[in-house]
Amino acid sequence: MATALTSAAHRPIPDWSVRIPGLDGLRGIAILLVLLRHAIFGVTSVQGIEAHSRFASFVIACGQLSWSGVDLFFVLSGFLIGGILLDARSSPRYFQTFYIRRAYRILPLYFLVIGLSLLPHLLAQFSAARAAHTTPLPLPWWSYATFTQNFWMACLGVFGPSGIGITWSLAIEEQFYLSIPLLIRNVRPRNLVIVLLMVIACAPWLRVLLHSSMTYPGLASYVLMPTRADALCLGVLAALLVRNEVFWNWLQSNRRTLWSITGVFFLGVAYMTWQGYDALSFAMTTWGFSWLATFYTCILLIAVSSSRGLTSRILQNPSLMRLGTLAYCSYLVHVAIMNALRHPLKAHFPEFPVAAWLVGGIFGIALTLAVAALSYKYFEKPLLERGHQYSY
Repeated sequence: MATALTSAAHRPIPDWSVRIPGLDGLRGIAILLVLLRHAIFGVTSVQGIEAHSRFASFVIACGQLSWSGVDLFFVLSGFLIGGILLDARSSPRYFQTFYIRRAYRILPLYFLVIGLSLLPHLLAQFSAARAAHTTPLPLPWWSYATFTQNFWMACLGVFGPSGIGITWSLAIEEQFYLSIPLLIRNVRPRNLVIVLLMVIACAPWLRVLLHSSMTYPGLASYVLMPTRADALCLGVLAALLVRNEVFWNWLQSNRRTLWSITGVFFLGVAYMTWQGYDALSFAMTTWGFSWLATFYTCILLIAVSSSRGLTSRILQNPSLMRLGTLAYCSYLVHVAIMNALRHPLKAHFPEFPVAAWLVGGIFGIALTLAVAALSYKYFEKPLLERGHQYSY
């Protein structure tokens, strides 16, 4: 009997090179949070929402932290990218294969979307007539091409054109890709834990420092890679720890403890929701981001250590996993699609701005997912397959 209990508690370390279905579901939750934020829960930015019912206001308030789906993306990215690099750290094609695969995955769709979005502004530079009817581009066009738009956002205090404002997170990801391969390749795993913990601890202090040294500290804390490195490095740290037999056995034997820790962090998330902390608020940009990142890391550890039960069934729901598969294109195009639907609705129904905003957002989700499904099948998937022809 004791032997059976021991073998159940000490499940062998999984083969992390195999796709983990639960992580697709977790990615689906992340993109769902982002879509709901821009389709529904961001309605507080619309004039007239105060006139609606208390119940509606309560529901909207409960979803105010849905913007943190991006933080879940950061933790997931750190875990997946860090895991890939840890498994391949001794490969002679370590850098070559990593960057080729990332290029196939990210660059074609990104440059297609950015090119279409910036085309009117670029054409206006060569035509005075067009320039008179085109809103000036607040950020240099080349910043999008070099993934440096987040630096300009932090300095100027603007996100730029709303349709591509969300690309600040892509800039963070690309800057992360330039640094983490070097770190994992050149630092021994035992020392890597110390380095990652130092980065995680320093990120909130850096955000505090920005509040006394920058004109737009909230926005800078939100969009710069070093200030969001705690979420990314928590993901890498989780990837490193689950590959350690001692930690993996502890994780299997102490699931109640992990759930309890997650519950404590959830109470903090509930408190932040109750307080209505904005993404750029002082509380959120100092300790809040780190709290959210730790909460999502706990959720991640629950997901990867659950082979059965309710958690596994939820995360392996086919619809949720499919949503995770379509996450990249959905993230890139959803704001532009929602804006394209909302503008005519607001023009035709100016007396109902809230309804126009919500209807445009809800239909925008449906259209976004349709576009993302076509993009994945005919554009992204063939490129992914081509990228995976390069092996470590």
